[in-house]
Amino acid sequence: MKSFFSIIAFVLILAQPLLAQEYSSPEYVSKGREAARTKIIAYPSAEEAAARGAGAVRSQYLRPITEWTRSEEADATVFTSQYVIPFSWLSRLATLYVDEASGAYEVLINGKKVGYAANAFAPAEFDVTKSSREDMNTIQIRLLKEHWSQRMEDFVESREPRVGEVYVMSQPTIRVRDVVHNTRVDMTSDKATVEIGMIVKTESLNPKKARIHYELIAPDTTVVTYGHRDIELGMRAEDTIKIMTQIPYVYTWCADMPVRYRLNVKTQIEGRYAEYQSHMIGFRTVETNENGDFLINGIKTDLAYRDFDAMTVTNKDIIAARVLKYNTVRFKAGAVPQEVYRMCDSLGMYVITQIPINTSKSGLSRRVGGNPTNDPKWKQAYLDRVETTYRTTRGSACVIGYIMAEESSNGINLYESYLRLKALEQKRPVIYLEAAGEWNSD
Repeated sequence: MKSFFSIIAFVLILAQPLLAQEYSSPEYVSKGREAARTKIIAYPSAEEAAARGAGAVRSQYLRPITEWTRSEEADATVFTSQYVIPFSWLSRLATLYVDEASGAYEVLINGKKVGYAANAFAPAEFDVTKSSREDMNTIQIRLLKEHWSQRMEDFVESREPRVGEVYVMSQPTIRVRDVVHNTRVDMTSDKATVEIGMIVKTESLNPKKARIHYELIAPDTTVVTYGHRDIELGMRAEDTIKIMTQIPYVYTWCADMPVRYRLNVKTQIEGRYAEYQSHMIGFRTVETNENGDFLINGIKTDLAYRDFDAMTVTNKDIIAARVLKYNTVRFKAGAVPQEVYRMCDSLGMYVITQIPINTSKSGLSRRVGGNPTNDPKWKQAYLDRVETTYRTTRGSACVIGYIMAEESSNGINLYESYLRLKALEQKRPVIYLEAAGEWNSD
């Protein structure tokens, strides 16, 4: 028995440096965080899904967390609240969504650590199914006061602690995890070809079947295409259902005509409908030619842009900018709430998305101890911000390009970041204004 306790103590001692490494090394960027995706909201009925879309409104399957108490600890500012898990969720998944925060944070549910995110400036989701219990649960978001990620965030003017939109959502064990789409135009045709991919995933340890129903509705309420696909997935597997159709070229999305289609999705499991989703999609193409011109839906488009703060911008600001003939916004580096992207989609405003990387205070030196952009130890931290930003914004019609970083010298990590973004996104340009003529900028 004494030997047994000695082994336990030894394991705990070994674990302490690993726990510390999470917060002390840029090689550890997250824990318990789900793969980044488009914002998905599940509803219990088609009517609620159509009425609310991607709005995080309280429903049978969603619990917003809005009332927080704040306390201070030596190493963190702690935001504490509660949420309820109803009995009907017990055979389903429970996912915690955190839209953004003021800095790196960890998440505790009922006193147990379930997640950690070094990048607080992009949405993060955590599986809280096992850590939650029926009825009342306590959540704590601990904003870490001293963290290595702050060296990448020289754009931050104030470290006033804050937590953005937070909610807990229920989805069935086998569910539509993400929706992606692509558009192709032929300038000799009056039609555009659109492809939609519905990524279906299961967390079940046994094979799981589902029938995914879909319906694509045009702005004039015409049903463009509809149907269903049956899918069977093995243990914790994932696959994509693809559909293809054509739409009139004049109904492609652009700033002057921000038309969007509605994609309705419902998941049927063992004869019962388990969830409904409704997505507003703007189908358009973006590319640049050899002269650096933007082509939107194959047509050369001049961009006139203004800078805005994403945390304070309103629909009135966007409308006023459009009246003044601005068609593009560039938000300051930092968090951009998902609601802001939806606003730009609906109002017809192009967005050049700024990935939250700024290491200006580290200087320009590429030598050891200089700017982390050229330090291989920071590679994962850079790639994580690039990929997370991309995967959470790729479905927004308004996003027409990416600024990879700002005032961050240059080096191996921005080379790798550029290559990663170009592998993920073949069309939209990737820009680094401080590349100083090097190859890692379009």
